[in-house]
Amino acid sequence: MGSRGGYRTRQQEELLAFLRASRGEHLTAADIRDHFSGCDRPIGTTTIYRQLERLVEDGSVRRYLLETGDSACYEYVGADQLNAPHFHCKCERCGRLLHVSCEELSALEAHLLSHHGFAWNSGKTVFYGVCGECRNA
Repeated sequence: MGSRGGYRTRQQEELLAFLRASRGEHLTAADIRDHFSGCDRPIGTTTIYRQLERLVEDGSVRRYLLETGDSACYEYVGADQLNAPHFHCKCERCGRLLHVSCEELSALEAHLLSHHGFAWNSGKTVFYGVCGECRNA
């Protein structure tokens, strides 16, 4: 959707506006489809995937594959690809995916590299557990 392809369709514009408004959230293609269906402006699933792939290619959207068999999650990051590093925590009860910015985890990442020669990919690392809301329920 960036400079490739020249013009943008109404659906492309609406999808991009929705993703921008949802910045920082992890959405599946089904979440996006349901949003537009609920607004009486349906966008086909194939169109959604095609547009998401273009946005992933141009760097304004990140794709996360959490578990085998799960749908991919997409997160709008915009032109600013230098987002603060963050880690992902997935609740095993409700399925919510949380962003965690934490100096302690960043220190662990640095330790793995300097002491063990292992370059940790924080964007693909997911910690599993139970979120505060589910623990308190």
